[in-house]
Amino acid sequence: MKRNIAIASALAALAAAIAFSMPAAAQDAALNQARSQGLIGEQADGYLGFVPGASINADLRGRVEQNNIQRRALYTRRAAERGVSVNEMAAAVACQVFERPQIAVGERYRNEGGQWRQRTASAPVEVPSFCG
Repeated sequence: MKRNIAIASALAALAAAIAFSMPAAAQDAALNQARSQGLIGEQADGYLGFVPGASINADLRGRVEQNNIQRRALYTRRAAERGVSVNEMAAAVACQVFERPQIAVGERYRNEGGQWRQRTASAPVEVPSFCG
């Protein structure tokens, strides 16, 4: 039990560090513009996704895929350092992104159930149930 609490605490601290470093990777103006236009959004699995029905050009698709590759590499390194799975690391980061939230009003996100939502001023981001 104490080990699980220690792991959870370490993951939360690490996730916060990763989540705050992610905006540097996401400083791509095209990604930021696509977020504000509702074409892409954060997902509960820790990666960027394409909003259904959005018109995605090849350049944007490549940028999102490259961002997700970078995220996976970071999650993989950090997971190995902490002795947890890559999915656990990605989920911990997603919790930080959804809890803070780093999703601006008007941006879209994909919740734990797989539905795409839009954050509004009156509706908070739906935090995944697996977040502490």
